[in-house]
Amino acid sequence: MMDYPKYYAELPNKIMALRGSCVQIPCTFNTPDNMLKNAESIFGCWIKKNHAFLQPDSLVVFNGSTNIIKGFSHIEILGNLSQSGCTTVFYDVMNNHTDNYYFRVEMKTAIIFHLVIFYTMFSCLVDVPKLPILTPTDLKEVMEETRVNLSCSAEAPCPKQPPTISWSNIPESAHITTQLQEKPDKTQSVFSYMTFKASYKDHRKNITCTATYPRNTSNDSTVESTITLKVLFSPKETHITIDPSDSVSAGTNVTLTCKSKASPNEMNYTWYKLGQEKELDFGEQLTFNVNRNCGGWYFCTAKNKYGNQTSKEIQLIVAGEYQYSTIHFTVMVYYVQKPKTMDPQKCHVLFLFLFQGQEKHMEISSIYENSAFATTEELEMPKDETEIHYGQIDFSNSLTKSVTVKCSGQETIYAEVCGSGKD
Repeated sequence: MMDYPKYYAELPNKIMALRGSCVQIPCTFNTPDNMLKNAESIFGCWIKKNHAFLQPDSLVVFNGSTNIIKGFSHIEILGNLSQSGCTTVFYDVMNNHTDNYYFRVEMKTAIIFHLVIFYTMFSCLVDVPKLPILTPTDLKEVMEETRVNLSCSAEAPCPKQPPTISWSNIPESAHITTQLQEKPDKTQSVFSYMTFKASYKDHRKNITCTATYPRNTSNDSTVESTITLKVLFSPKETHITIDPSDSVSAGTNVTLTCKSKASPNEMNYTWYKLGQEKELDFGEQLTFNVNRNCGGWYFCTAKNKYGNQTSKEIQLIVAGEYQYSTIHFTVMVYYVQKPKTMDPQKCHVLFLFLFQGQEKHMEISSIYENSAFATTEELEMPKDETEIHYGQIDFSNSLTKSVTVKCSGQETIYAEVCGSGKD
């Protein structure tokens, strides 16, 4: 029994083509080695609708032996037929080109003329190409500071006019490389690879890969795919807000809120006040009724399963109290050599007020009373942050009353009194 040579080809059964662009059909064929070696000439032909040899010339779209092209602006066989290559490019593909196409190779030797027929077909031509493929399609949760690799691929039915791939909303540390690659079925795609280190700022970020296809039409075709990042991280940007935000009066309610970003977002909050060793309370909010002792600096700590962070201190100001860094209040009583016209029992008092810090409010009630002064007197505080004021008071026949200073914080009062009639 005679063994007949086996003929076969490797080419796709279907291939996508974009209207207004070209399409490349990867193609290789196999024949007995002696047939190619003995061939004096080799030609390739493309026929549509039917692969039979005796067909009307109108069905032959390309004949390599006569360089005839019908129905297309240009057809080019890129493969080397003498080395079994038959890859072909069809240019300016339009909707009416959707059909079954068959490839035929013709070889002439000194003895015989061989015809070997293979076939492929276009799929339906489309105006919108397939969406690019993002890998992994469903990115799992990643820890911050870990390396993440993403790839985006877009089919390139026309490798001579491949799509361009661009990324949007990418992380700051991203590094991108792009190249045209051949797939196992010999078709080609553009692959773009992005590598970055995950940051908490990338959490829930929508990263988009866009493929733009050039066409010989009025508009290019653009398609895109998007993936959402999920980053796990400890609390970040922890801070406190106060409601009401302005200074509050004693007797009113105030709410402090501890805000932070974290993933997962389930956090525990702890409240502290500067100068106190123990924590004040737990929870996202701290609400209380204000009294004169509530003023001060507050801070909070937010914690989740991956770590914790402490906020900066924030100051709660209670209205009606003098807020300051340092106050020096000095009273010096000194004896003055009496003039002849002066009562020897009189002496003078020098008041020295030195204020430093933030002036809010301070009341000084009736200080001293004698024949030279009114019964009650209110002293206004200096407008400048640091001022020295001097005053003299006659102590003859005086009645001393208490001094009341209303402010928050420490108070320091110095007094120096001289005895009457002594140097």
